[in-house]
Amino acid sequence: MTSETLAYFTLGGLAIALLVSIYTDIRYRLIYNVITLGIALSAPLFWLATGGFSVSEIGIHLVTATVTLTFFATAFHFGAMGGGDVKLFSALALWFHWIEVIRLILYASIIGALVTIIFLVIFKLKKRNGRARIPYGVAISLSGLWIVGERFFNHFA
Repeated sequence: MTSETLAYFTLGGLAIALLVSIYTDIRYRLIYNVITLGIALSAPLFWLATGGFSVSEIGIHLVTATVTLTFFATAFHFGAMGGGDVKLFSALALWFHWIEVIRLILYASIIGALVTIIFLVIFKLKKRNGRARIPYGVAISLSGLWIVGERFFNHFA
């Protein structure tokens, strides 16, 4: 298997995992740890396939993921985000360059606002009591798919 094939294989696996995360977050308001763990543990295969397996590159990925985890764990602490969302953001941060992670967060913010509006409207139309539970993992996963798509389509540009 060539490194390019491995890169596409791992990106395909990431895309599938993100689609599963979208489904489970909408259906159950839950992002399974096994999916998030799979995303995190497969990142080194992607690094290997794309030539980012040097000590400095690995260090940058780990620092980026740690900063992402710290930032969103703070949001979790204040009740602004679920634990699965924090883990998903951190696992995705292992995959991408830190600039792409910033774009991932920006895209997730924009898509998250749309997801929030849609789910609040659905909540109000169904006239449910209590507080609406917004599946923010949908926005995170869609943002991850966007970044993966950019990598795929930019390769052929």
